[in-house]
Amino acid sequence: MPRTVMALAISVFLSPETLAAQDNWDFVFAPYVLAPTISGSTTLGRVGGDVSIDPGDIRDNFEAGAMLRFEGQHESGYGFALDYSYMHLGDGASSPIGDVRADYRQSIIEAVATYRFEANESLIDAYAGIRHWDIDAEVNIRTGPATGQINRGANWTDPIIGMRWQRRLSPKWRVLMQGDVGGGGGGSDFTWNAMGGLAYDRWENTSVFMMYRALGVDYEEGTRGTSSFFEYDTVTQGLLAGVGFRF
Repeated sequence: MPRTVMALAISVFLSPETLAAQDNWDFVFAPYVLAPTISGSTTLGRVGGDVSIDPGDIRDNFEAGAMLRFEGQHESGYGFALDYSYMHLGDGASSPIGDVRADYRQSIIEAVATYRFEANESLIDAYAGIRHWDIDAEVNIRTGPATGQINRGANWTDPIIGMRWQRRLSPKWRVLMQGDVGGGGGGSDFTWNAMGGLAYDRWENTSVFMMYRALGVDYEEGTRGTSSFFEYDTVTQGLLAGVGFRF
């Protein structure tokens, strides 16, 4: 599903006609890193508990990860943004289900259409699109001498709508704030995103940015109290830093 969503977004936004008129576009490619804390609660079947994964857990049990953002802005004001983040924590990670152990994967893809306008010396990007989640957990339960394993996960897609505001503080510095809400469209009950920080335009086509981001979601699937039930009610938050390349 994530690859399908990404391919669809690219085919819509980067059609041959779009690439042929590339002189009318500005693009930004921005790899970034996030030092997150994941907190909240989750339930796999009949087993549930508090989520508590901090940057130390991620550092000690990190298996793989990738975080990338790609934006395009047309001179007409219309544009797009694609964002992908993936995190895999190995078997040694502290589990989100109480004090058991788990192999944990979280993948998030965003694809939105944007429209930019100016207001009071600020740039505002209104956007709407989708946020796709893919969560998998393999939980090893140890209760005294007994052991067991639960493999459970879910993937879903939420519609989102939001706005990004930025204003130049000096020739080199910009302040940015962004927020969106979504859900209720057959995916999660509710999802939200909030972030803010600074960008430093150190070179002509390269910027360095640092922001604080919080991303929340409340999702349920199946019937509570049964083995098929899945709940994921969490907030992922932390410092985000990256480099943006404009071309």
